[in-house]
Amino acid sequence: MKKKLLFVSHDATRTGAPIVLLRFLKWIKKHDRYDITILLQNGGVLHEDFQEIAPTYMMNKQEGVNTTPARKGLNSIFKRREPVLPDSPFPSELINQHFDLVYLNTSVALTIANDLKIAFQCPVICHVHENEYALSMLFDDGLPEHHVNAVDKFIAVSKSTQKNLVDSYDINEAKISLVYEAVALKEFKKPSIPKEAILEQLNISNNFIIGGAGSTDWRKGVDLFVQLAYWLNKLRPKNFIKLLWLGNVSAEFNRQYQYEAKRLNVTDSILFIGSKEDPQNYFQVFDVFALTSREDPFPLVALEAAALSKPIVFFDQSGGIPELIVNDHGGIKVPYGDILEMAKSILELADDYILRILKGSEASQIINKYDIAIIGEQIITIIDSLVKVD
Repeated sequence: MKKKLLFVSHDATRTGAPIVLLRFLKWIKKHDRYDITILLQNGGVLHEDFQEIAPTYMMNKQEGVNTTPARKGLNSIFKRREPVLPDSPFPSELINQHFDLVYLNTSVALTIANDLKIAFQCPVICHVHENEYALSMLFDDGLPEHHVNAVDKFIAVSKSTQKNLVDSYDINEAKISLVYEAVALKEFKKPSIPKEAILEQLNISNNFIIGGAGSTDWRKGVDLFVQLAYWLNKLRPKNFIKLLWLGNVSAEFNRQYQYEAKRLNVTDSILFIGSKEDPQNYFQVFDVFALTSREDPFPLVALEAAALSKPIVFFDQSGGIPELIVNDHGGIKVPYGDILEMAKSILELADDYILRILKGSEASQIINKYDIAIIGEQIITIIDSLVKVD
C-alpha cells in the first residue's frame, strides 16, 4: 500500500516556493510513488494546478487571525500547544485521516507544525526556502520553539540557508539536510512560442535585452533594477538596451516606479510584463539575466535563466547564488549592492559576443545537476528515511 503524505503550501501564488512544490508533486505523481493530499494555507492562481495533481484543501479561516496586507497571513495561526480542537482551521475532511508524513513547504507553514504533529501523529518535514532577512520578517521573536521541536527534518535549499538556521536559530545541523532547488529542465528548455513572436508581442526589435524576474519587493531588488537602467543609460548614452522584468507588479511598487522612472528618465528603457504561466517563452529573449536580489536563498529564476543558456550577473553575499555560479563560471559576480559595477559587467557582456555565449553555455552545463529528476530523488530519500516503508 502506498504511503499517504500531506503536503502543506503557504499559498498557491505563481512565486518560487509554490512553483517548486508544484513541479515536485507533478514529478511524484508521474512516478506514482505516494498517495498525496495537499493543504493550502492561502489561495492563489496555482490553486487549480494543485487540484489537478491531488485532492486539495484550504485552511479554514479563523476569527482574529492576523491577515494584514503586510503579513498576508504569514503570522502564526496557532500559538497554543494543546491538541487540535473541533474548531481547528484544518478542513473537516482531513481531521480523521491518517498520514504517514507531513511535508511543510516553506517556513511559513512552520507556524502549524506542532498542531499537525498532534493531529496526525507522524513525522514532519519543513522545507525552508527562506534566509536571514525573510525569516526575521516572518518571525519577530525567533522561530517558535514548540513548532521547531515538532519538525523531524529540515530541508535547506542552500548552504547559506543551512548556515542561517544553525547560526541564527540554533537548530542542530544533524537535523538539516541540504537539497538545492530544482527546475524541470526538459519542460523549461522548450518554449512553446517562437522567440520572434514574443519580440513582436512586446514590440521589441534590435535590442540587447536584460532580463529580471520575481516579485516587486525590496528583497528581490526591483528598485535596483530601475537603478540599473539609469546607470546603463549614463554609461552608454543612445544605447539599444531594453530591460524586461517578469513577475507580478504590486500597486505600491507601480506608484514608486512611476514616480522614480520619470526623474531617472528610464521610462522607455524598462518593460514590466507581469506574471506569465510559461516564463520560458520570455526568458528565451534575454541576452543576459540580471539578478538584483538583495537576498535569495537559491533563486529559481536563476536556474531558469541558466537552463536557457543566459549568463547571470549577480551580487555577492545575497544568498545561495554564489553556490551556483562559482568563480564566474556561468556569470559574473559583483560586490553586494554595487549597481554601477553590475552595469559595467553587463556592458562587458554586451560588447563581447563570444564571452556572452561562453558564459551562457557554462550556465547551461551547470544546471544539469539541478533537474527535478535528480533533486526529486534526493527529497524522496529523505522522505523514505522518515516513513516506515513496507
